[in-house]
Amino acid sequence: MVNFSRNTIGCNVGGNIFIHPELHKYPKLYNAIIKHEKKHSDGINGRDILIDMFNDDIKGHKKEFYKFMFTHPRTLLGYLPVSRVGRYWTFDIELLFAWMFAIGISYFIGVNL
Repeated sequence: MVNFSRNTIGCNVGGNIFIHPELHKYPKLYNAIIKHEKKHSDGINGRDILIDMFNDDIKGHKKEFYKFMFTHPRTLLGYLPVSRVGRYWTFDIELLFAWMFAIGISYFIGVNL
């Protein structure tokens, strides 16, 4: 079942797929994101991390993907470790580690300049 949330371009929360409600205007991107989200498990495992890292499903649609995100900036909330998607508050451990890594590298560079 597909649910809608303006705070993400697409995500899978406990087996429920959430996409941005205006994504249907971009049918190729919509189908690519649905295909990507269906690959995720109900929980979290190493396979989910690999699915997100390589994201082969949108390879032919990246220009459209980034254009959609630029024209719908609220979708960037989906890249925060804690976000509200539909009626759920979500916590994404992958994004937490990615943010910690980025902040750590930035701090290391800033301190050593």
